[in-house]
Amino acid sequence: MTKKTGAIPLTGAVYWLDEAMSTEDQPACPPLVGDVAADVCIVGGGYLGLWTAIEILEQAPDTRVVLIEAEACGFGASGRNGGHTTGWHDELDVLIRLYGVTEGLRLAQRSSWAIDRVVDFCEEHGIDAQIRRNGMTKAAVTQYQVGKWRNAVAACKEHGRGDLLVEVDGPELRRRTGSQMPLAGATQTDGATLQPAILARGLRRVALQMGARIYEGTPMTGLDRGQPCRVRTSAGCVTADQVVLAIGAWMGSVRELRRAFVPIGSSIIVTEPLGDRILDRAFAQCGFGDQRLSVHHMQVTPEGRLVFGRGGGPLGPAGKVTAPVLYDPKSMRAIVRDMHRWFPEFADAKITHAWSGVVDRAPSHLPFIGSLGDHGTVHYASGISGNGVAPTAYLGRVLGRRVLGIKDADTTSPLTHGPSEYLPPEPFRSVGGAVVRFAVEHVEDAQERGVNINVNKVLKKLITTTTPRIIEPRLWRRRGR
Repeated sequence: MTKKTGAIPLTGAVYWLDEAMSTEDQPACPPLVGDVAADVCIVGGGYLGLWTAIEILEQAPDTRVVLIEAEACGFGASGRNGGHTTGWHDELDVLIRLYGVTEGLRLAQRSSWAIDRVVDFCEEHGIDAQIRRNGMTKAAVTQYQVGKWRNAVAACKEHGRGDLLVEVDGPELRRRTGSQMPLAGATQTDGATLQPAILARGLRRVALQMGARIYEGTPMTGLDRGQPCRVRTSAGCVTADQVVLAIGAWMGSVRELRRAFVPIGSSIIVTEPLGDRILDRAFAQCGFGDQRLSVHHMQVTPEGRLVFGRGGGPLGPAGKVTAPVLYDPKSMRAIVRDMHRWFPEFADAKITHAWSGVVDRAPSHLPFIGSLGDHGTVHYASGISGNGVAPTAYLGRVLGRRVLGIKDADTTSPLTHGPSEYLPPEPFRSVGGAVVRFAVEHVEDAQERGVNINVNKVLKKLITTTTPRIIEPRLWRRRGR
């Protein structure tokens, strides 16, 4: 008899980081002690901050770039995500609705450029991030989810992008996965999977080689906006002409942005190597997920480990990243049950790693870029919404060029106008968000069990309830400290 194991023996252990650091010979960067001067100070050593540093130094090699990171580069969301590298063609209809046909198509194309950028950069600089560019599929697992992709597929076909988002029927998806869960779906054909922590650590190595000064173990404790700016830390200060904030969900500490997104926990488990039991399946070479609002996502590592995650975890109250957002044992147990529902034949597999991260989820699911204060010297990008592995390469390009004063279609696009919507004020956001999250989880679980509850449209409307930007206090948009 197969013994089921739901135990999670290594709470908090991140497989990607364990693997990346086991073979790395890069020394740690020291923390900042004392005062230093820079042309640009970047706060945050994940994908966004590192891509921004690289873009600046590619365009203007003599620029003095200082980057500070609270822990070690890549130890935040950049080393903890599911490793799916996708663009925005699965939301092309949304892009066109928000920004018009011309700009919507251009932004979708730039998201594909970002995937190319990641692949080409890794090849050029010898970053072995285990990239497999075989597409990313999202499948319906209930009748209520079937067809969610059709507006985007129709938009792609209408505008000559039909080869980038392709419908796949249920029998084919069940053949690929060996699971009975998928009913139908769509594949982003230019998508890829990779080892996210190796990518982050590779970007760090290249940024250092290009001349960036990186200080790890150096959290920002204060920011004086002005001309120049001062980024204060516990043991020093960086005086810089311009500052870039690339701190992900911790952007909630900025008053103007506190209601522009919500920090949401996202958790992942990893099995022991499963060998040919899973490597023989077609989906072992590509990314896979479902169409739930609290989305499941998965990939198979080259050695045959199943990486299985789920978004839609605990919410951060008032824009704060709290302990339950960073690790929630209840969510972990639920993810183990979900994995067994997808793959009951792997119920005997040992779970070797389990961890959580935090997503800065914007109402539109699309990121935004902007500047803070009266001087235009503090720049940021936020609202990445769990799809940052490739798009941060594009966002870093935009931030780097904005810092350098370069004006082009990217640095002046609608994404650079700051948040377009805000979430409701407290306590409505936290209380309402917790209630809706509970409802979403239970309704979608019930639907997967075959219970006839069709409230998805209502729940989606509640999740995306916002206040228009035009009624937000002008002071919050410009000067919050």
